[in-house]
Amino acid sequence: MKRVSLALGLGLGLAAAGTLVLPPGWQHWQLLAAAEDPVALADLRLVQVLSAQRLDAEIDSAIAARDAELTESLIALAGTQDIPVSFEQKRRLQVLKDGALGQAVTDFGHGFVAGDRESGAAFAGALVGDVSGYGDLRDLAVEGRKWLGGEGADATVLAIAAAGLAISAATWISFGGTLPARNGLSAVKAASKTKLLSPALTAHLTRVAAGAIDRPALNASLAAASRFDIAAARVAAGGIVKPAAMARFATLGQDSGAVYARTGQRGLRQVLSIADDAGDIGKAAKLSAAKGTATRAILKLLGRGALVLGALSLSAVGWMLALIGYAVAIAMLAQRFGWWLGRRLFPRRATA
Repeated sequence: MKRVSLALGLGLGLAAAGTLVLPPGWQHWQLLAAAEDPVALADLRLVQVLSAQRLDAEIDSAIAARDAELTESLIALAGTQDIPVSFEQKRRLQVLKDGALGQAVTDFGHGFVAGDRESGAAFAGALVGDVSGYGDLRDLAVEGRKWLGGEGADATVLAIAAAGLAISAATWISFGGTLPARNGLSAVKAASKTKLLSPALTAHLTRVAAGAIDRPALNASLAAASRFDIAAARVAAGGIVKPAAMARFATLGQDSGAVYARTGQRGLRQVLSIADDAGDIGKAAKLSAAKGTATRAILKLLGRGALVLGALSLSAVGWMLALIGYAVAIAMLAQRFGWWLGRRLFPRRATA
Protein backbone atom coordinates (compact mmCIF):
# COMPACT_ATOMS: atom_id res chain seq x y z
CA MET A 1 0.00 0.00 0.00
CA LYS A 2 2.83 2.34 0.86
CA ARG A 3 4.45 1.70 -2.52
CA VAL A 4 1.17 2.44 -4.30
CA SER A 5 0.80 5.70 -2.37
CA LEU A 6 4.40 6.62 -3.14
CA ALA A 7 3.97 5.90 -6.86
CA LEU A 8 0.73 7.87 -6.93
CA GLY A 9 2.46 10.79 -5.22
CA LEU A 10 5.32 10.70 -7.69
CA GLY A 11 2.87 10.59 -10.60
CA LEU A 12 0.96 13.61 -9.31
CA GLY A 13 4.24 15.45 -8.70
CA LEU A 14 5.45 14.78 -12.24
CA ALA A 15 2.08 15.90 -13.64
CA ALA A 16 2.34 19.17 -11.71
CA ALA A 17 5.93 19.65 -12.83
CA GLY A 18 4.88 19.00 -16.41
CA THR A 19 2.63 22.05 -16.44
CA LEU A 20 5.71 24.16 -15.61
CA VAL A 21 8.39 22.41 -17.65
CA LEU A 22 6.65 21.25 -20.83
CA PRO A 23 5.45 24.54 -22.43
CA PRO A 24 8.72 26.56 -22.24
CA GLY A 25 10.91 23.49 -22.77
CA TRP A 26 9.01 22.43 -25.89
CA GLN A 27 8.98 26.00 -27.20
CA HIS A 28 12.76 26.32 -26.98
CA TRP A 29 13.19 22.86 -28.46
CA GLN A 30 11.08 23.89 -31.47
CA LEU A 31 13.21 27.03 -31.93
CA LEU A 32 16.36 24.92 -31.95
CA ALA A 33 14.84 22.53 -34.51
CA ALA A 34 13.89 25.50 -36.75
CA ALA A 35 17.36 27.09 -36.64
CA GLU A 36 18.00 26.52 -40.38
CA ASP A 37 14.42 27.18 -41.53
CA PRO A 38 13.70 30.95 -41.53
CA VAL A 39 10.02 30.43 -42.31
CA ALA A 40 9.38 28.11 -39.35
CA LEU A 41 11.63 30.25 -37.12
CA ALA A 42 9.69 33.41 -37.95
CA ASP A 43 6.34 31.68 -37.32
CA LEU A 44 7.47 30.49 -33.89
CA ARG A 45 8.83 33.88 -32.87
CA LEU A 46 5.81 35.80 -34.13
CA VAL A 47 3.68 33.92 -31.61
CA GLN A 48 5.84 35.43 -28.86
CA VAL A 49 5.73 39.09 -29.97
CA LEU A 50 2.61 39.64 -32.07
CA SER A 51 -0.49 41.23 -30.60
CA ALA A 52 -3.28 43.47 -31.86
CA GLN A 53 -1.93 46.38 -29.80
CA ARG A 54 1.62 45.98 -31.10
CA LEU A 55 0.46 45.73 -34.72
CA ASP A 56 -1.81 48.76 -34.37
CA ALA A 57 1.07 50.85 -33.05
CA GLU A 58 3.42 49.65 -35.80
CA ILE A 59 0.89 50.57 -38.52
CA ASP A 60 0.48 54.08 -37.10
CA SER A 61 4.26 54.45 -36.92
CA ALA A 62 4.73 53.33 -40.54
CA ILE A 63 2.09 55.78 -41.76
CA ALA A 64 3.74 58.60 -39.78
CA ALA A 65 7.06 57.71 -41.43
CA ARG A 66 5.31 57.85 -44.86
CA ASP A 67 6.35 54.29 -45.60
CA ALA A 68 3.44 52.97 -47.66
CA GLU A 69 5.13 49.65 -48.42
CA LEU A 70 5.70 48.82 -44.74
CA THR A 71 2.16 49.88 -43.89
CA GLU A 72 0.79 47.53 -46.56
CA SER A 73 3.02 44.75 -45.25
CA LEU A 74 1.79 45.21 -41.68
CA ILE A 75 -1.83 45.18 -42.84
CA ALA A 76 -1.13 42.00 -44.85
CA LEU A 77 0.36 40.36 -41.75
CA ALA A 78 -2.69 41.41 -39.75
CA GLY A 79 -4.84 39.64 -42.33
CA THR A 80 -2.92 36.38 -41.95
CA GLN A 81 -3.38 36.53 -38.17
CA ASP A 82 -7.08 37.56 -38.24
CA ILE A 83 -6.24 40.84 -36.51
CA PRO A 84 -8.63 43.65 -37.52
CA VAL A 85 -7.28 46.90 -39.03
CA SER A 86 -9.27 50.10 -38.61
CA PHE A 87 -10.92 51.84 -41.57
CA GLU A 88 -9.09 55.05 -40.62
CA GLN A 89 -5.69 53.37 -40.96
CA LYS A 90 -6.62 52.02 -44.38
CA ARG A 91 -7.84 55.47 -45.43
CA ARG A 92 -4.59 57.12 -44.33
CA LEU A 93 -2.62 54.52 -46.28
CA GLN A 94 -4.57 55.35 -49.46
CA VAL A 95 -3.93 59.07 -48.97
CA LEU A 96 -0.24 58.30 -48.55
CA LYS A 97 -0.14 56.26 -51.76
CA ASP A 98 -2.05 58.90 -53.75
CA GLY A 99 0.35 61.64 -52.65
CA ALA A 100 3.39 59.68 -53.78
CA LEU A 101 2.49 59.66 -57.48
CA GLY A 102 3.53 63.24 -58.17
CA GLN A 103 7.02 62.77 -56.73
CA ALA A 104 7.71 59.56 -58.64
CA VAL A 105 8.63 61.16 -61.99
CA THR A 106 11.15 63.53 -60.41
CA ASP A 107 12.67 60.75 -58.33
CA PHE A 108 13.06 58.53 -61.40
CA GLY A 109 15.11 61.13 -63.26
CA HIS A 110 17.28 61.84 -60.23
CA GLY A 111 17.88 58.12 -59.72
CA PHE A 112 19.01 57.64 -63.32
CA VAL A 113 21.45 60.57 -63.32
CA ALA A 114 22.88 60.43 -59.80
CA GLY A 115 22.23 56.83 -58.82
CA ASP A 116 20.07 57.81 -55.84
CA ARG A 117 17.75 55.01 -54.67
CA GLU A 118 15.94 56.47 -51.69
CA SER A 119 12.46 55.93 -53.14
CA GLY A 120 11.07 53.16 -55.30
CA ALA A 121 10.89 55.46 -58.35
CA ALA A 122 14.47 56.65 -57.81
CA PHE A 123 15.60 53.05 -57.55
CA ALA A 124 13.85 52.27 -60.84
CA GLY A 125 15.70 55.16 -62.50
CA ALA A 126 19.03 54.01 -61.07
CA LEU A 127 18.31 50.48 -62.20
CA VAL A 128 17.70 51.64 -65.77
CA GLY A 129 21.06 53.40 -65.57
CA ASP A 130 22.78 50.25 -64.33
CA VAL A 131 21.17 47.91 -66.84
CA SER A 132 22.10 50.26 -69.70
CA GLY A 133 25.68 50.27 -68.43
CA TYR A 134 25.83 53.95 -67.54
CA GLY A 135 25.55 53.56 -63.76
CA ASP A 136 28.06 50.72 -63.47
CA LEU A 137 30.55 52.46 -65.80
CA ARG A 138 30.30 55.59 -63.66
CA ASP A 139 30.97 53.64 -60.43
CA LEU A 140 33.65 51.50 -62.07
CA ALA A 141 35.51 54.58 -63.28
CA VAL A 142 35.31 56.39 -59.92
CA GLU A 143 36.24 53.46 -57.67
CA GLY A 144 38.59 51.80 -60.18
CA ARG A 145 40.89 54.80 -60.41
CA LYS A 146 40.98 55.01 -56.62
CA TRP A 147 41.80 51.30 -56.41
CA LEU A 148 44.66 51.49 -58.91
CA GLY A 149 45.96 54.66 -57.30
CA GLY A 150 45.83 53.24 -53.77
CA GLU A 151 43.37 55.93 -52.65
CA GLY A 152 41.10 53.80 -50.47
CA ALA A 153 38.45 52.71 -52.95
CA ASP A 154 35.23 50.98 -51.95
CA ALA A 155 36.15 47.46 -53.06
CA THR A 156 32.56 46.25 -52.70
CA VAL A 157 31.14 48.94 -55.01
CA LEU A 158 33.98 48.32 -57.48
CA ALA A 159 33.47 44.56 -57.58
CA ILE A 160 29.68 44.83 -57.80
CA ALA A 161 29.92 47.41 -60.60
CA ALA A 162 32.20 45.06 -62.56
CA ALA A 163 29.99 42.05 -61.89
CA GLY A 164 26.96 44.15 -62.75
CA LEU A 165 28.38 45.07 -66.16
CA ALA A 166 28.94 41.41 -66.94
CA ILE A 167 25.45 40.45 -65.75
CA SER A 168 23.94 43.37 -67.68
CA ALA A 169 25.46 41.96 -70.86
CA ALA A 170 23.90 38.58 -70.06
CA THR A 171 20.59 40.34 -69.34
CA TRP A 172 20.51 41.88 -72.79
CA ILE A 173 21.51 38.59 -74.46
CA SER A 174 18.89 36.60 -72.53
CA PHE A 175 16.16 39.26 -73.07
CA GLY A 176 15.90 39.95 -69.36
CA GLY A 177 16.49 36.43 -68.07
CA THR A 178 19.09 37.60 -65.54
CA LEU A 179 17.26 40.81 -64.61
CA PRO A 180 16.42 39.68 -61.03
CA ALA A 181 20.14 39.21 -60.29
CA ARG A 182 20.89 42.56 -61.95
CA ASN A 183 18.23 44.25 -59.79
CA GLY A 184 19.60 42.69 -56.63
CA LEU A 185 23.22 43.67 -57.28
CA SER A 186 22.18 47.21 -58.09
CA ALA A 187 20.38 47.49 -54.75
CA VAL A 188 23.31 46.02 -52.80
CA LYS A 189 25.70 48.43 -54.52
CA ALA A 190 23.47 51.38 -53.63
CA ALA A 191 23.27 50.28 -50.01
CA SER A 192 27.05 49.94 -49.86
CA LYS A 193 27.54 53.43 -51.30
CA THR A 194 25.17 54.97 -48.76
CA LYS A 195 26.61 52.94 -45.84
CA LEU A 196 23.36 51.08 -45.20
CA LEU A 197 24.84 47.60 -45.05
CA SER A 198 25.28 46.12 -41.59
CA PRO A 199 28.87 46.33 -40.30
CA ALA A 200 29.18 42.54 -40.45
CA LEU A 201 27.89 42.35 -44.03
CA THR A 202 30.15 45.23 -45.05
CA ALA A 203 33.17 43.38 -43.69
CA HIS A 204 32.07 40.12 -45.35
CA LEU A 205 31.60 41.67 -48.81
CA THR A 206 34.81 43.69 -48.49
CA ARG A 207 36.77 40.49 -47.85
CA VAL A 208 35.15 38.79 -50.84
CA ALA A 209 35.70 41.81 -53.12
CA ALA A 210 39.29 42.49 -52.07
CA GLY A 211 40.47 39.08 -53.26
CA ALA A 212 38.29 39.07 -56.35
CA ILE A 213 39.64 41.93 -58.46
CA ASP A 214 41.98 41.33 -61.40
CA ARG A 215 44.12 44.46 -61.95
CA PRO A 216 44.95 43.97 -65.68
CA ALA A 217 41.28 43.46 -66.54
CA LEU A 218 40.40 46.52 -64.46
CA ASN A 219 42.94 48.61 -66.39
CA ALA A 220 41.52 47.42 -69.70
CA SER A 221 37.95 48.16 -68.66
CA LEU A 222 38.85 51.65 -67.41
CA ALA A 223 40.59 52.41 -70.70
CA ALA A 224 37.47 51.38 -72.60
CA ALA A 225 35.23 53.34 -70.22
CA SER A 226 37.31 56.49 -70.74
CA ARG A 227 36.50 56.19 -74.47
CA PHE A 228 32.79 55.61 -73.59
CA ASP A 229 33.09 52.26 -75.35
CA ILE A 230 30.42 50.44 -73.31
CA ALA A 231 30.68 47.22 -75.30
CA ALA A 232 34.44 46.92 -74.80
CA ALA A 233 34.11 47.94 -71.15
CA ARG A 234 31.57 45.17 -70.57
CA VAL A 235 33.82 42.60 -72.20
CA ALA A 236 36.78 43.66 -70.06
CA ALA A 237 34.59 43.93 -66.95
CA GLY A 238 33.74 40.26 -67.35
CA GLY A 239 37.32 39.47 -66.32
CA ILE A 240 37.69 42.00 -63.50
CA VAL A 241 36.00 39.72 -60.99
CA LYS A 242 37.56 36.26 -60.77
CA PRO A 243 35.24 33.34 -61.67
CA ALA A 244 34.76 31.94 -58.16
CA ALA A 245 33.89 35.35 -56.75
CA MET A 246 31.73 36.11 -59.79
CA ALA A 247 29.56 33.09 -58.96
CA ARG A 248 29.17 34.34 -55.39
CA PHE A 249 28.17 37.81 -56.57
CA ALA A 250 25.69 36.29 -59.02
CA THR A 251 24.09 34.29 -56.19
CA LEU A 252 24.04 37.40 -54.03
CA GLY A 253 22.29 39.24 -56.84
CA GLN A 254 19.72 36.47 -57.32
CA ASP A 255 18.85 36.29 -53.62
CA SER A 256 18.76 40.08 -53.25
CA GLY A 257 16.64 40.35 -56.39
CA ALA A 258 14.18 37.81 -55.01
CA VAL A 259 13.83 39.82 -51.78
CA TYR A 260 13.46 43.06 -53.76
CA ALA A 261 10.77 41.58 -56.02
CA ARG A 262 8.59 40.70 -53.01
CA THR A 263 9.38 43.48 -50.53
CA GLY A 264 10.55 46.47 -52.59
CA GLN A 265 13.79 48.37 -52.17
CA ARG A 266 13.04 49.35 -48.57
CA GLY A 267 12.40 45.75 -47.66
CA LEU A 268 15.71 44.72 -49.17
CA ARG A 269 17.42 47.48 -47.22
CA GLN A 270 15.90 46.08 -44.05
CA VAL A 271 17.49 42.74 -44.85
CA LEU A 272 20.86 44.26 -45.76
CA SER A 273 20.90 46.20 -42.49
CA ILE A 274 20.57 43.04 -40.36
CA ALA A 275 22.35 40.39 -42.48
CA ASP A 276 25.81 39.22 -41.40
CA ASP A 277 26.72 37.55 -44.69
CA ALA A 278 25.36 36.46 -48.06
CA GLY A 279 23.85 33.34 -46.46
CA ASP A 280 21.49 35.50 -44.38
CA ILE A 281 20.26 37.18 -47.57
CA GLY A 282 19.54 33.72 -48.97
CA LYS A 283 17.46 32.96 -45.86
CA ALA A 284 15.58 36.23 -46.34
CA ALA A 285 14.83 35.19 -49.93
CA LYS A 286 13.28 31.93 -48.63
CA LEU A 287 11.28 33.86 -46.04
CA SER A 288 9.97 36.33 -48.63
CA ALA A 289 9.01 33.49 -50.99
CA ALA A 290 6.83 31.99 -48.24
CA LYS A 291 5.45 35.16 -46.66
CA GLY A 292 5.17 37.51 -49.65
CA THR A 293 3.81 40.96 -48.81
CA ALA A 294 3.93 40.27 -45.06
CA THR A 295 7.73 39.85 -45.10
CA ARG A 296 8.58 43.46 -44.25
CA ALA A 297 6.21 43.39 -41.29
CA ILE A 298 7.85 40.20 -39.99
CA LEU A 299 11.31 41.75 -40.34
CA LYS A 300 10.12 44.90 -38.57
CA LEU A 301 8.74 42.90 -35.64
CA LEU A 302 11.51 40.30 -35.32
CA GLY A 303 14.61 41.94 -36.81
CA ARG A 304 17.51 39.53 -37.23
CA GLY A 305 15.58 36.98 -35.18
CA ALA A 306 13.46 36.29 -38.28
CA LEU A 307 16.52 34.85 -40.06
CA VAL A 308 18.72 33.21 -37.44
CA LEU A 309 18.24 31.54 -34.09
CA GLY A 310 21.21 33.22 -32.46
CA ALA A 311 22.99 32.05 -29.35
CA LEU A 312 20.80 30.21 -26.87
CA SER A 313 20.50 31.93 -23.52
CA LEU A 314 21.32 30.09 -20.31
CA SER A 315 17.62 30.18 -19.53
CA ALA A 316 16.75 28.45 -22.83
CA VAL A 317 19.40 25.79 -22.27
CA GLY A 318 18.09 25.26 -18.75
CA TRP A 319 14.52 24.77 -19.96
CA MET A 320 15.60 22.22 -22.58
CA LEU A 321 17.64 20.30 -20.01
CA ALA A 322 14.64 20.37 -17.72
CA LEU A 323 12.53 18.96 -20.57
CA ILE A 324 15.04 16.13 -21.09
CA GLY A 325 15.13 15.42 -17.35
CA TYR A 326 11.34 15.37 -17.22
CA ALA A 327 11.18 12.89 -20.11
CA VAL A 328 13.70 10.62 -18.35
CA ALA A 329 11.69 10.78 -15.12
CA ILE A 330 8.48 9.86 -16.97
CA ALA A 331 10.25 6.94 -18.66
CA MET A 332 11.60 5.65 -15.33
CA LEU A 333 8.19 5.94 -13.69
CA ALA A 334 6.56 4.15 -16.61
CA GLN A 335 9.14 1.37 -16.34
CA ARG A 336 8.51 0.94 -12.62
CA PHE A 337 4.76 0.92 -13.18
CA GLY A 338 5.14 -1.70 -15.91
CA TRP A 339 7.13 -3.96 -13.61
CA TRP A 340 4.58 -3.58 -10.79
CA LEU A 341 1.65 -4.23 -13.12
CA GLY A 342 3.40 -7.27 -14.62
CA ARG A 343 3.92 -8.81 -11.19
CA ARG A 344 0.25 -8.29 -10.36
CA LEU A 345 -1.05 -9.69 -13.63
CA PHE A 346 1.45 -12.50 -14.03
CA PRO A 347 2.59 -13.61 -10.55
CA ARG A 348 5.45 -16.08 -10.40
CA ARG A 349 4.47 -19.68 -9.63
CA ALA A 350 6.12 -21.41 -6.75
CA THR A 351 8.62 -24.05 -7.84
CA ALA A 352 8.40 -27.55 -6.37
